[in-house]
Amino acid sequence: MTSYSLTLRFSGSVLTNIKNAGQRVAVAKPVGTIGPNVIWLDIDPFPSTTIEWKENYWIYASTDEVVDGTKINKLTEVDPGPALDGGYYELAPTAVFGPYQKNSNILPVAAGTFAAVNKLPYESYNYLTMGLAQTALVNNKPEDRKPISAQTVLATQHAKMTPFINLYIWLQSEFTSQTVITEIAGNPTIAAFGGAITDIDLTYDPVHGLFAPT
Repeated sequence: MTSYSLTLRFSGSVLTNIKNAGQRVAVAKPVGTIGPNVIWLDIDPFPSTTIEWKENYWIYASTDEVVDGTKINKLTEVDPGPALDGGYYELAPTAVFGPYQKNSNILPVAAGTFAAVNKLPYESYNYLTMGLAQTALVNNKPEDRKPISAQTVLATQHAKMTPFINLYIWLQSEFTSQTVITEIAGNPTIAAFGGAITDIDLTYDPVHGLFAPT
């Protein structure tokens, strides 16, 4: 499994201004064709801050609504993980995810896509929130299985989730990690990983409010 690393750098005076303004670094990842809708990591930065991760994912379920500003509390997730792509998991009426089931005519799932079926009875929950979660190291401190996406899944229906490697990075003060966002409140920089690009080094440019190659 490929490992990825993103280093964010700040000059001392710039970082002082950021902290005096009560702002932090927000990191998000897009899943599917829409832009990011959950803050994955909320970071109080050092002059040099490094984020490291592998492309491993967990599927979770929650009863929290997909509404701007909602902090997601995972209630159940695929175990053992990480989840496998190209197939699906059924969330049984016991609220426990069943074993991985391979791609089938019943629910075809492409390679690189993760899927889950909501089998909880309608009488118990009309709908659930499902999404992907991912682990990262931030300055060698683990951030375990934080949600990166969220979508509403009605009873008997399923969710298909295709994650992308790119990271969206911006400064903000409003939300913490695991929070649903309807739009990015700031100027996001997109760190484009993939292919031979596994390590990116960026420095914050306060004039343009963006991160640029170091």
